[in-house]
Amino acid sequence: MLNILRHARWRARLLQRFASTSCTVGHSELVLRTNEIARFADGSAVVECGDSSVLATCVTKYIPDIDPGGIPLNVDFQRSAAAVGRIPTNYLRRELGQSDEDILTGRVIDRAIRPMIQSGWVYSTNISIKPLALDDEGDGVILGLNAAACALNLSSVPLIGPVAGVRVGMVDGKLQLNPARAAIEGMSMVFAGTHGRKTVMIEMEGPQIPSSILEEAFDMGLDGVENVLQAMDRLQKAHGKPKTPISVDKEQIKFMKQIENLAADRIEYILTDQSHDKTSRDRAIREVELDVLSAMPVRPPPHLFHKYVKTRLRELSLQSGIRCDGRRHQDFRPISIQVDVYKKLHGSSLFQRGQTQVMSTVTFDSPASAFHPDSVSQMLGAQQRKSFMLHYEFPGFATNEFNKGKGTNRREIGHGFLAEKSLKHVIPEEFPYAIRVSSQVLESNGSSSMASACSGSLALYDAGVELKAPVAGVAIGLITDSAKPDDKYLLLTDILGIEDYAGDMDFKIAGTSNGFTAMQMDIKVPGITRKQLSEAVEKGKQGVEYVLDKMAEVQPKPREKFKETVPVIETMQLEPYKRAIIFRNQGFVAKAIEAETRVRISADDDSHIQLVAPSRERLEKAKERLTSLLVETKTEDYDFGKLLKAEVVELVDRGLVIRLQSGGPTYLMPNSQLSSTPIKHPSATGIKVGQKVTVQWLGRDPRTGAVRFSMRMSNADPAIALSMEPQASPANSDSAMEAENLRLQQELKQSQAEISRLRNQNNLYFHKINQMKAKEAHTQEELVNLRRALEFYRDAAEKQLKGQPDEPLRKRQRLHFGSIENTDAMQLD
Repeated sequence: MLNILRHARWRARLLQRFASTSCTVGHSELVLRTNEIARFADGSAVVECGDSSVLATCVTKYIPDIDPGGIPLNVDFQRSAAAVGRIPTNYLRRELGQSDEDILTGRVIDRAIRPMIQSGWVYSTNISIKPLALDDEGDGVILGLNAAACALNLSSVPLIGPVAGVRVGMVDGKLQLNPARAAIEGMSMVFAGTHGRKTVMIEMEGPQIPSSILEEAFDMGLDGVENVLQAMDRLQKAHGKPKTPISVDKEQIKFMKQIENLAADRIEYILTDQSHDKTSRDRAIREVELDVLSAMPVRPPPHLFHKYVKTRLRELSLQSGIRCDGRRHQDFRPISIQVDVYKKLHGSSLFQRGQTQVMSTVTFDSPASAFHPDSVSQMLGAQQRKSFMLHYEFPGFATNEFNKGKGTNRREIGHGFLAEKSLKHVIPEEFPYAIRVSSQVLESNGSSSMASACSGSLALYDAGVELKAPVAGVAIGLITDSAKPDDKYLLLTDILGIEDYAGDMDFKIAGTSNGFTAMQMDIKVPGITRKQLSEAVEKGKQGVEYVLDKMAEVQPKPREKFKETVPVIETMQLEPYKRAIIFRNQGFVAKAIEAETRVRISADDDSHIQLVAPSRERLEKAKERLTSLLVETKTEDYDFGKLLKAEVVELVDRGLVIRLQSGGPTYLMPNSQLSSTPIKHPSATGIKVGQKVTVQWLGRDPRTGAVRFSMRMSNADPAIALSMEPQASPANSDSAMEAENLRLQQELKQSQAEISRLRNQNNLYFHKINQMKAKEAHTQEELVNLRRALEFYRDAAEKQLKGQPDEPLRKRQRLHFGSIENTDAMQLD
């Protein structure tokens, strides 16, 4: 009893810890829950919307990072097939690593929550986001962002304030908050904001969105996040953990003073020397760093010197309005452009902006080369089919470094996807090829992703792709005064790498002369004002127009026709059975022709095949091979049901091998088509090799193209077929009679065998019926014995209750059951 009471008290306390709150965003309701699952984590939250639910946890390792170089935060997002009720389609049927879309979603969430963590946080923090269930309308990105922000807000990690996210999408020509994924058509924007109507993060794509719609979307996003922020505040006040205080490191302040005394003049001189480029400036700063560290009695953490350089660069930029390379805040670096760099390629360009250099190449291939994700990825919304792809490469030599690892890293995936979004909305809907743009960063000093968008647009024009409009991109930076960040600031156009490193914002903006196609805002301050956002967008618009003018000077319009090196695609119409000839035996014929001519053959639909050739000459050669193959295997077709004369070539176990014409192809007529009665061997028909028979033409198999004949019809039965032979001459009458007698004997034997089979089957049925009757009689006998046993023991029990004298048990059993032996009642004694 004590254990029951203790368990009840424990459950009551546990239920009191459960907490949830809700808010309305657009036409949907968001429910935020905590203290229900994953309670060992420093912070955990579940955000639900409809039938979709996403879990986020926050875990902190309280061991200081010696050289953090920023906020030590890691965000992992991973979808699972179980969330949509499916089994993974990979070989192991397990949830494997993150997909590209998972990495992109994790980067979006990282950019939204990182600015809200207080500066000076040195403990490694990991945010894990996992969808528990997703329906067709669930938005895993928005639910994951809010779940991560809520878990971080409930944890002990010190924050400047909460952050929340919404999606603003275009549905039926109108902007809507958190629309269903399938309903979005046109613009889609992930918007994150905080209290005070400040914007923290933007991720947008759309088909040339004008500034007016964009401004309306910003206001809608700011209004939408307010309800979510209030819900997070309610949950944090009631169930949030105490925040870990960030202590002031007096030792670091002392180090910073020493660094300033030793390096102030030299650093200022380097940052104001306009003759420096990236390499010489980095080298000069490195020399000062080594001198300062060697002059200090105690070696400070390396990040303190870099922190001082960033602080000094910000101060100089705000004071003078002149940047370290001598430009004013609105000026661009010099731009140089080359197109058709390599004649062999389908399209190529080299885009140089300052010391950022990107070469883009365009490759055309057959539509079959488009990206086809598996069904589970499509259901999760992780990946969709696409015939336009842009892949971004950032090798180590672009910054004079070693490659940090093999394969594509998270940064390359993110930058490539941004450049792809910038261009995909201007690709023509009807295009005969799958397109792959490869953007290779050869030199990097800031804004390589937007340079990839510019270079990719030029390469597509060089390849002859008629874009809806050319695309250009620019990065807008921001430097704010730490005392008055909302009032005293400087917006920078076309930022350098060092300005991205030291500044407060990297706002990448891509678009055409008609509107914006992609945006990505990454900031380091806890939000920017609405005014700052509008000014940054206006600067981006002006920058895009400037770069478009430069691009038009070199490549004003697309190439009029494709290069000779572009593959040739042609579609051939074939009957289904002829197509089967090409692709039977695992496509042996198609592979043989491809090996000989380098022309790929694929099935377009049931009646067409597609040929993809590297040149017109090779295409004609492949067509000749196909034509000769189909001519060699051609057979004349007849009207369905037509009676034909055929010669028996061979008798095999499966049927008759016949030939319509002397020297022509042979065909197999199976046993099932030889007679109206089942036979196991063609010899049962009395037909011999060399004999002429009448067969009926039944057309071709629509799948394999195999010719079909039959002798089962009444006018083509073997007896009638033989009777239709020319009348034998008197000299041959005896042999004809012998053949007829042999046929009749065979039919007699078949009839006798069938009668014997039916007789045996009938006997078997009678035997089974007798067995069932015997079993039924035995069952009835057992039921009678069981009733007698029940009556016997019931009588015995009644006598005992009345106190009557009891007879010996064995005697009463014999009296009651008579001569029945081996009953269940007797076994009970």
